[in-house]
Amino acid sequence: MLSRALGPILLVTISLAGCQEPTVSMAEKVFTGGTIYTADSSQSVVSAMAISGDQILATGSDSSMAALIGEHTQVIDLQGKMIIPGLHDVHIHLPGIVESDSCDLASTPYSLEDLVPRLKPCLQGLDAGEWLSVDQWSYTAGNEPSERLPTVRAALDAVSTEHPIMLLGNDGHHGAVNSYALALATDKYGNQVGLSAETLAAEFVDFIATVGVDASGEPNGALNEDARKLVNIPNLWGYPAVDNQLVSRISDKLAANGITSVLDAALTSKDIAGFASAAKDSSLTYRMSVAFYADFEDYRPQPDAAIDVDAVVADMQNLQAAHRGIANFKLDTAKIFIDGVTEGNPHSHPPTLPNAASLKNYLQPVFSADAETGAISVQSYVDTDSAACIQGRRLSSAADKKAFYREHGFLVAQCTQSNGLLEKEAEFLYNYTLALFSAGINVHSHAIGDRAVRFALDAFEAARKASPNSPANLSMAHAQLIDPEDIGRFAELNVYPTFTYGWIEPDVGYLMTVSPFLDQIKSVEDLFDPSDYGFSNSYPAGSIAAAGGVLTAGSDAPVDTREPRPFFNLEKAVTRQQDETGRVYNPAEKISLADALDAYTINGAKMLQNDQISGSLEAGKKADFVILDTDLLALEAAGNAHQISATQVLSTWFDGRKIYGAD
Repeated sequence: MLSRALGPILLVTISLAGCQEPTVSMAEKVFTGGTIYTADSSQSVVSAMAISGDQILATGSDSSMAALIGEHTQVIDLQGKMIIPGLHDVHIHLPGIVESDSCDLASTPYSLEDLVPRLKPCLQGLDAGEWLSVDQWSYTAGNEPSERLPTVRAALDAVSTEHPIMLLGNDGHHGAVNSYALALATDKYGNQVGLSAETLAAEFVDFIATVGVDASGEPNGALNEDARKLVNIPNLWGYPAVDNQLVSRISDKLAANGITSVLDAALTSKDIAGFASAAKDSSLTYRMSVAFYADFEDYRPQPDAAIDVDAVVADMQNLQAAHRGIANFKLDTAKIFIDGVTEGNPHSHPPTLPNAASLKNYLQPVFSADAETGAISVQSYVDTDSAACIQGRRLSSAADKKAFYREHGFLVAQCTQSNGLLEKEAEFLYNYTLALFSAGINVHSHAIGDRAVRFALDAFEAARKASPNSPANLSMAHAQLIDPEDIGRFAELNVYPTFTYGWIEPDVGYLMTVSPFLDQIKSVEDLFDPSDYGFSNSYPAGSIAAAGGVLTAGSDAPVDTREPRPFFNLEKAVTRQQDETGRVYNPAEKISLADALDAYTINGAKMLQNDQISGSLEAGKKADFVILDTDLLALEAAGNAHQISATQVLSTWFDGRKIYGAD
């Protein structure tokens, strides 16, 4: 409930030099005549705010500011413009939000035929045998095959057979390679054996769920999750080296988007050192929290040994000691990937299943594509418990499998029963969570599927019981599918769910990579069937909030796009609507604009343990705020919440200093 609190609120500062009488500070700047959303506990809206130095002196009505206006006070008439607290993006990957010099597809969808001429110029200047790494490949849009290029492997082979090539998915989880790269695959002992149907059934059998195959069982080029590491690509995420210049460009982009606090959700020790060095040289213009991410395979004493949890935690603590006491920079969080992602690939034959950890087995749809438009539809579903599938799973020869396909109309591979996978051994993920929390380190877990969400919550619950006095926070990124039984646990366990609200937008092309694997989809209309599990349990922000959970917000940029686009995310949190079609995805899970703003401000500050100094516009807090060209609350009240994404940042202020703005 919004309250239009316009009464005077003044901060009285007391001199500590002797026992002098309290004095009221004069403001350096007073902003009047606006709509100021404070994000305080009452979600108050006022018209004026006074600041001095790096602090807020007061918020209230225009008239209440008179006592703070002195001879040298600058009074700024907002002329109806809006001020909100500085935005907190608590799941972002900073090195990826600015463009690099690499070959970059910029998330543009390409058919496999169109992909080839787009990539060929990227080979210029490469030495023989040198990797071509391609950034921001769109996995969920485009990639339509042709008769000449039936797989992404074939397309990349058409680009070059003289260079290893990898497409780096814009979601950080998918990749694709050519035949040259597949031949470079090494087993866990470092032996180059290549990735083929034969080695996939032997040396790489643990990667079957993350390696795409064609109808004959040969790799089709798709490598997902840790399978991407098999071919030894030099730079798995495609991020540039972190130096002062890159950090400066990052600062500029954050300021232009009104973002004054972040959690970088996964940084290696090398990149952490780069940001820390830059922050020492020149104080950051945002409050940066860091989540440490390690390559856990480096912590196995031998290839088949368990990951050494104590060694990972010790390295994290050593990094904390090395980078302590840096202004606006703190390393207090560790990142854990519980599972992968929930998108499958309808263009593959057989379709690649999602790999997010699911409570139920994924369905096996048989897809078809419109010859003219390329639009995907579902022809039928394979009954994986049928007598045909029971028989099919016993077949081993290629000839028998071809005969099976001729008889039944689907591939033996589509008899596979899978409920996804955890990124690492369950025992490690569980023990690592408990060890971090016991050490007072915040835990930020990526969980997409409903089984992964439950696993993370179970580990969080155990951590709180084992270390009830830990000062650490617990948070969960994405939480795309949540079983109704787990909704209330976010509040009960004080776990912060971090949603990327823009992903709720119901794009039919995207939904066809997810929904048919969860529910029986016979038509486009079925994608919006309220009785379907996927529709009713995707990003249930409203239910979590109603149960007392504290929502936060993260863009996950550069996933999907390098742009953090906070106002697009705010809009979709409120509308859950695609503007072009008017379709709404589970309207029961909408949240109010005030709650969405809180997710981006005060709630984010709570998650980052900065709420005593930031997150709301209240007396005594840091003067971190943003001036907008649009009154967002007025848009919502007028039924125009679909226009929120067009909002422009006029200026961004950090520690009372304007760090962005042309005015």
